[in-house]
Amino acid sequence: MKTQIHQRDNGNILVCALCTIVIVSLIGANVLVNCITHYNVTAKQLKGWKEALYAAEAGGDAGFDEVRKALNPLSLPFTTDGWAAAPSPAPTPGPAWTKTISGFGQEGNLSTTVTIDKLFDTTGTIPSSTPYYRIRAVGTARLFGLPRVGLSDQFIAGGPNFVANSASRGVGDTLLRKIDFKYDHFKASYGDGDGHNLSLSTVTFPQITRRIELVAVPKYFVFGGAMRVVNLFDGPGSAGFLDSYNSKNPTNPNPGSPQVVNNNIPGPNTTSYYGSNPSNSTYLADAHDGDVSVGAKNFAEGGPIWGDVTTNGGNVTHSGYQISGTIDNNVPFTIPPLAAPDTTGYTVTTGGNISPTGTSSSSPSTYVYSSFPSNVTITNGNASSSTFPYAYAKIMVNGDVTGKITLEKGVTAEIWFTGNMKVKAGDLDNQNVDRGTKTANPGSLGVPPLIPPTPADDPNPSRVGHLKFFGISPTISGATQTIEIDPPGNIFATFYAPSADIAVTGNTDIFSAIVGRSFSGNGNNGFHYDKALNQVDIGVVTDYQVVSYIEDIR
Repeated sequence: MKTQIHQRDNGNILVCALCTIVIVSLIGANVLVNCITHYNVTAKQLKGWKEALYAAEAGGDAGFDEVRKALNPLSLPFTTDGWAAAPSPAPTPGPAWTKTISGFGQEGNLSTTVTIDKLFDTTGTIPSSTPYYRIRAVGTARLFGLPRVGLSDQFIAGGPNFVANSASRGVGDTLLRKIDFKYDHFKASYGDGDGHNLSLSTVTFPQITRRIELVAVPKYFVFGGAMRVVNLFDGPGSAGFLDSYNSKNPTNPNPGSPQVVNNNIPGPNTTSYYGSNPSNSTYLADAHDGDVSVGAKNFAEGGPIWGDVTTNGGNVTHSGYQISGTIDNNVPFTIPPLAAPDTTGYTVTTGGNISPTGTSSSSPSTYVYSSFPSNVTITNGNASSSTFPYAYAKIMVNGDVTGKITLEKGVTAEIWFTGNMKVKAGDLDNQNVDRGTKTANPGSLGVPPLIPPTPADDPNPSRVGHLKFFGISPTISGATQTIEIDPPGNIFATFYAPSADIAVTGNTDIFSAIVGRSFSGNGNNGFHYDKALNQVDIGVVTDYQVVSYIEDIR
């Protein structure tokens, strides 16, 4: 009997299994490679998308920093350090400046191009002579690697995608992610952003761009305290005092005879000009804001100070001084230089009398003197108007200010000067009145009677705010400016002179607010700050601030 032997086919099954595993592994590996590739591409694009915004914001910061230099007359903004005039036509009526910063970020893959447009307000919100700025920054992030197949960049000059229409600007991921592989999609559709210079511009490397726009407007100085000096304070007079009042308080009579203060409010027990009733808490609340700020350690007190005191490195204490408010000896600050106004279009005059008809502080009547006459009278050219009986003047003096200045009621005048000032207090004859009180209470200081409101009441609430002096800083000669005020008489005016040493002698009372290099007072002169001045800007730009930030998502 024969036995049949069957051959096993296990070997064939093993081969088939191995082949299947190899094929599945190859498929899996291919899928994994593709996933990793696309993941890496996506990760790089996401990284580039974020970095492009960082680059744009860096450009915006650089532009804003340049705008802030415009406050300093010693700095020539937009013309140095790589800035140049924007190509014609400028993105706006101009002028405009541009700068490109490149080679920063990881592997130097980031760049930014900034354009600054200088603009002027035509709505009256900002004085027509003061510029504001639009800052536009383009941030570019280079994408490393080759363009991926399928990410189309279909731009053809004159073709269906070459239009200022976001619905047909590129296709696929180009449109979705704003990636430029061959051409700059923004320039092809929008040119410079305002529709100028549309062009088919190639890009050197694949890139992502993002754009931001900032609007920077001026910040105007207001007198937030009685005195702000950068170098030295020595005052008030040993027999005087420094305090405050509020001309807008409708129940507060205009400052009159000094009243003896006997109350439980912490501070010096002395006299103060705050009204006729020392027991009235309404008046007392307005008496304690005669604040003094010194940007150095040099502080000396003559008479009492009703307000806060700050120094930069001083050793002022309550035990050693008569100060009613808080004391802080660690408050540094600076005051920016004050450039002379552009006198193009000003009326050149040499006479003693002018009659301005300007209707606002942003559109005053303007005058320029090569030398100031010994007697100047500024009359109200709008006095006969039934709708707006007030006038505004801006005067530029290329030299010293001396002699008598008479300012008629209803006129607000700014007097800018490049030289020194030396006058008697009584020669600064400000005939305006405070708006707040409508009944006369002249007291013993010769304050004119107050007038009833008119149909178009004076928009300037403070008599003090009607007469403003501005000392140009730095002076043409480079020497320290001086402002000397001697007796007799009293003063109702403000002084903003960053480089001036200001000295007041005798028994003069100063109803004012002062910014200067230093202040000194002797005798029994007193200083009285009108709190209404903290709501009246004096037309001096001290900084710029960003009021608008948007991303241009086109």
